[in-house]
Amino acid sequence: MSGPAVAVTGVGVLSPGGAGADALWRACAGGGAAFRPVEHFDVSRTGAHLAGFVPEEATGPGAPPPGHPARLPCLLHRATGDAVADAARRTGTAVRDPAVRTALVLGTTDNGGFPSAADWRAWREGRTTVPGAAWEPYAPPVWDGPVVQVGNASAAGATALGVGADLLRDGVADRVVVCGVDTVTETAFQGLASLRTLSPAGCRPFAARRSGIRISECAAALVLERAADAPLAHLRGWGSSNEASQAARPDPEGVAKAVRRALADAGTDPAEIGYVNAHAAGTRHGDAAELEALGEVLGERLPFVPVVSSKAALGHCQGAAGTVEAIVTVLTLHRGEVLATLGPAERDPRWDHLDFGGKQPDRPPSAALTLSCGLGGSNVAVVFGRDA
Repeated sequence: MSGPAVAVTGVGVLSPGGAGADALWRACAGGGAAFRPVEHFDVSRTGAHLAGFVPEEATGPGAPPPGHPARLPCLLHRATGDAVADAARRTGTAVRDPAVRTALVLGTTDNGGFPSAADWRAWREGRTTVPGAAWEPYAPPVWDGPVVQVGNASAAGATALGVGADLLRDGVADRVVVCGVDTVTETAFQGLASLRTLSPAGCRPFAARRSGIRISECAAALVLERAADAPLAHLRGWGSSNEASQAARPDPEGVAKAVRRALADAGTDPAEIGYVNAHAAGTRHGDAAELEALGEVLGERLPFVPVVSSKAALGHCQGAAGTVEAIVTVLTLHRGEVLATLGPAERDPRWDHLDFGGKQPDRPPSAALTLSCGLGGSNVAVVFGRDA
């Protein structure tokens, strides 16, 4: 759906790098993330024993530990609350305004213990306390618009951004909080291990010896509004496709379709794109398919456009990957600085001519693209710009 750009007015994030945008930036710049052994379920037969966790000092005292059913809603509440507060500071508006309909769009791969839209609505209206519901103490009473949940695997967070933008364009809400959130669950970990997707070496995007992913927990939220003074950036448009030749492998043509649709929706020429935050999870086929797709769309310009993977620093944040990587993209536009992909000392020689963020461009990018690919062929691209 084509329409006007929307403003990104606030962000909130709890990642393996810590709490807040500055901690996220430091982790992606090389400050390190909190990868540690998984201890809340048995991983002895998986071949991979580490995952990324939000550090204890970031969640605050008394936060539910990994494996606790309240862990996900606690992270969700913290990230969305921080994002709304950041937007209020930036725009000078109230956190709660009866005249502003605020919607919530959630991107996640986890339904266990997750509140449904009906649960959120009943809680907000005081019709039930849902005795024993682990999420109840963490539910922020700010949503007076619709609550939408998106669950298309690793593309969920990026899809949620597109859904949020369309809610604003259609006039369904005046403000949308988009949050990608996931924790490290036994179901996801063992499922990915059975697909031979997990790598003991972690995510090594674009490397010659890349062999898979390392999953992480994360909650990353962005506030979208129709118009605002001095926003962080603008979400210009988005596009998606559902196309793959094999369920666990992105298809180059499917990814290229999503990118072309996003550019068309954004009214942005491929020549304007000065930065790409790629899905680039470090899988053998996924990285190659994505770069092939970018080559189809960007053509001869591709070697001159920084293509960066945040997963080398953060791990694969599952349903939150699209939103946390969107925050990195927004910060890149806002700060005018391109961070390099951490790692690959031994990059795949096929891509020696490409720039994985190792050098600063002659001028800061004014438009950027972020990509997400999910199991089953779900491909999503989102275009951001410094200006609308």
